[in-house]
Amino acid sequence: MGEKIGLRFSEEMSGYLTEGIEDFAEGEKAGKEKKNKISFDIKIFIDDIDKFCSLSGRKAGFEGTISFSPLGRDLPVRDGEFALFVPDRETGKRQMTYSFAFRGKDGNDYFLSGYKIVHHEPRQLDLPDDLTTLYTRLYHGTSSQAPLLGAGILHFRLSTLPFMLASFQVTGARSLSEKLKAVTRFYSFCYGEIRDTYLCRVSPIYHCEYENLVLNGVLRGEGGEEKPFFFFSGVHSKDFPWGDGEVFWDVGLAIREADNKWRRFALTDRVIEGLDLDVKEGSYRYKGPIFEIIEGHQVFKSELDDPENSGRLRRVEAEINLGFESRPLKTVHLPFSFLPRLQLLPKKIQEGIRDWLPHLRTLGLHLTPHRVRILRGRIDLVAGPSPRRYQMVQEATGGEGEISTFQNLRWPKIYYNYFCAPAPSGKNCRIRIQSDILRGNRKDWVVDRVQEKLGKMVRFAASVDLQIGEEGVRRSLRKKEQWERAGEPILEINNDHFPTAVFQRRIVALKDAEGHEWLALEENMDTLNLGSIRSNGVVKAAAIRGADKFANLDEVLARTEFFGKLREACRRTGKNKEDLAIIVKPNFMFMYSTKDRSTFTDPELIEHLINRIHDQGYRDLSCAEARSTYGAFFKNREVKTVAAHIGLSGKNYRIIDLSEDLEEYSFSGKLGRHFVNREWKNADFRIVFAKNKTHSYAFYTLAIKCVFGALPMENKFREYHHQRDIYSTTIEFMKRFPIHFSLIDAHISADGPFGIFADKKPNHTETLIGSESPVAADWIGASKMGLDPMVSDYMKLAVEEFGKPRIELIGDRFLYPHWVNVTDAVPMLAFGVLDRNYYFGNLFYAIFAYMEDFFPYKDPRLGVRLARVLAGPLKTLFFQKMKRGDLDPETNKALFERLSRTGDQE
Repeated sequence: MGEKIGLRFSEEMSGYLTEGIEDFAEGEKAGKEKKNKISFDIKIFIDDIDKFCSLSGRKAGFEGTISFSPLGRDLPVRDGEFALFVPDRETGKRQMTYSFAFRGKDGNDYFLSGYKIVHHEPRQLDLPDDLTTLYTRLYHGTSSQAPLLGAGILHFRLSTLPFMLASFQVTGARSLSEKLKAVTRFYSFCYGEIRDTYLCRVSPIYHCEYENLVLNGVLRGEGGEEKPFFFFSGVHSKDFPWGDGEVFWDVGLAIREADNKWRRFALTDRVIEGLDLDVKEGSYRYKGPIFEIIEGHQVFKSELDDPENSGRLRRVEAEINLGFESRPLKTVHLPFSFLPRLQLLPKKIQEGIRDWLPHLRTLGLHLTPHRVRILRGRIDLVAGPSPRRYQMVQEATGGEGEISTFQNLRWPKIYYNYFCAPAPSGKNCRIRIQSDILRGNRKDWVVDRVQEKLGKMVRFAASVDLQIGEEGVRRSLRKKEQWERAGEPILEINNDHFPTAVFQRRIVALKDAEGHEWLALEENMDTLNLGSIRSNGVVKAAAIRGADKFANLDEVLARTEFFGKLREACRRTGKNKEDLAIIVKPNFMFMYSTKDRSTFTDPELIEHLINRIHDQGYRDLSCAEARSTYGAFFKNREVKTVAAHIGLSGKNYRIIDLSEDLEEYSFSGKLGRHFVNREWKNADFRIVFAKNKTHSYAFYTLAIKCVFGALPMENKFREYHHQRDIYSTTIEFMKRFPIHFSLIDAHISADGPFGIFADKKPNHTETLIGSESPVAADWIGASKMGLDPMVSDYMKLAVEEFGKPRIELIGDRFLYPHWVNVTDAVPMLAFGVLDRNYYFGNLFYAIFAYMEDFFPYKDPRLGVRLARVLAGPLKTLFFQKMKRGDLDPETNKALFERLSRTGDQE
């Protein structure tokens, strides 16, 4: 094959370091005072420039000398390793690292490790400092695991840059053209990394790359037994696939055992040490840990960050060595490429431009498939004393490799669904890519409408079916390639560290139009992040959709093991069923009319829940609510009066007013010395049964917000909105008196900008949601609205206080159709104007609040009553009020839909 083309150059760095100090800046400062100067002069040698610039490369060796006054001058270094623009595993930030060992004049071994952080901070000109500042630690031993000797900071002097550039030497080149090409390749690589780091905030375009290997075939064990397997592994650069700064590498392996069950192994991280993938050269090596999933088929990156606490993962030491013949095929450009049209340039030069200057590509996905034929393959898996060693059966294993680039706009975020199904024979492979726009936030009508139109364009231009065979790559008609998934995924890896969405890689079984089954790698993007945050817990959440609301509730209770939770409460408290104090807290004190059932928890569902509990032998049952601000404006707003008005009978349970029978309690934070209802405080099992509504303050009101309704003061606007705050008080109340189970009544829902107050045209979402965790229940509920759950400060504080457990979702995961959320301007108005100015805010609600005739207005002031009369026509646009003299129904409906439904989308 000939000698590889490489590059060599010299570099000098110097600074100060102090023994006995761990902090870098302190070590530098003390080193200057003590004149403990440290410097090294090295020559970096890159043996293969192509390999160095690849995603799993970027490492080189070096030799040279180090001088440190306490240890000696011009000491030879050994085992030098240099890494350029490698993402840090913990933060994802690019780094330049230097490490080497040396022997001091005292005869002892020492090890130096340093890194430069290549990361742009907003509004700072930090490029020069980042590229010249080396944070350095020195260890008393031969690795960074040895005892720390000291720390400091070294610098690359920009005045030495010309000498460094003059030291560049190209090795292995046979002509001046090859030398120039090698230097250009290196500069292009460096420029691209610097551009993507320091110009990312001003450039609307991002560039990223990936290498991927997929194998489908047969493994032969040491005893001669043969087992089908599917394997994938990829190295994805920073900004893949959305340009949001993140990165991941992964390994996925599934082996089918004799009983037709799958053993599943997975690993994903920002960077995986010991993984080396080179599709072009046909080599793959990995040596290190991988985790077997011993329960279920899913794994999350957040779970792998702390696998010991997962309880369903087993660490396995893996060694995978593959050699394969890799034949590149014609690059597929989605949606288009400009360079192939440059007919004035010879084809070879065009290919060179694409290879050496990838940042000049046009927008889109540029996918270069490679036909893979296994030459040798070995997989060793060691778990405890029983290692499993497998050889790949060459003639029964086939695959596909890819070296591809993305270059795209940062907005809108692109969605794509990708399948790669290689035949075990290796003779052919099928690839399908379906593109779209990742869903909008459903808050901004203009933005969502633009994304909807762009999505149609993207679906048309950037979706493709490919057939890869002996003859090369050909596009096939999608109508003829009917694929459908067969059952649940075999293995699913969820990269849940992305800020945009979860990037999923999974092994699935597909059936084609003829009924043949294919195993495939699927890549998908999921806006519903079920991974954990600040928690090692795992909970079930059920979202059951159907026309029968009672059947939906029953299934939620069954699938989440609700009655098992009640039995656990009996064991926890030592009480029998009859004495276990159970309180159900629904949301009905903000109801304004029985005609609009979208604003309060369905009384029939409340009683169905209580009757189901009663049937199981529990007798101390209560339905509890606290009074709301409406009680300051209207009569008959006592809890028991409203409960009876909406149809709560009290059969088999008691109605409790949480604003009565109070005792003082010492809370922390803004709640301070406050009150709590005695029965709420002493309850053994608290259930919230929230209503599914949008909220003009918090974007949505679900289980956590339902707890706010349990705070005892009637004038909540003054007590909690104005004098304290609605968020931290709720979380403090939950912290002191935990919620044991959460339900969300989304059978009929109130959406739109004022859903908490009214919805004249409710959304028939026909869904019931339940979980033992209010965070999990709300996470699913908000996600189904099309929102990022963390948009609400209730959720932010709840996750900070309690963590978000990993969620096992059962049932319907799709967005509610035709749902309209609250726009950003509404909470700004509510907090910035109404809550900040109590008297104005209170007057505003006093004038515009509406109740049906059963709740007469009680403010005697003539001016307020006159204002309410004048505001009457405006209120009829939102509230269920139809009397003679109001706007006619057709005009009313048209105006209402224009104001509150303009954001509808499917």
